[in-house]
Amino acid sequence: MSAPTTILIIEDDFLIRTCLTEFLEDSDMQVLEAESCAEARQHLQNDRHVDVLIADLSLPDGDGAALISEIRAARPALPVIYTTGHGARIGERVQLNPEIDRVISKPYALDAVCQTVTELGKLTRHSA
Repeated sequence: MSAPTTILIIEDDFLIRTCLTEFLEDSDMQVLEAESCAEARQHLQNDRHVDVLIADLSLPDGDGAALISEIRAARPALPVIYTTGHGARIGERVQLNPEIDRVISKPYALDAVCQTVTELGKLTRHSA
């Protein structure tokens, strides 16, 4: 049996973050939580294995798009699910890689996020 998919959720809204965390954990995934850019950096600097990133673009201590660019410099193949209330305009803020990036507009269905995490997690595991 393989290890569970590990997801880092970067979301400042407590209710969204905790609901998504509980749903993914109930789906046998391992979840790390960050409510800010600084907390996300700390998780990743601790050399924690992360298969998929779920990132809000509006964070209290910085721009989520800039954070993802910074992360991608060190981990270019890390899949990212961008969550935003401005889905149609996301292309103005980030350069999407259609092979490993997805955009899910808020409000979103939890099962849609879970399905997307599963899909992207398989890509990560096949490239490892």
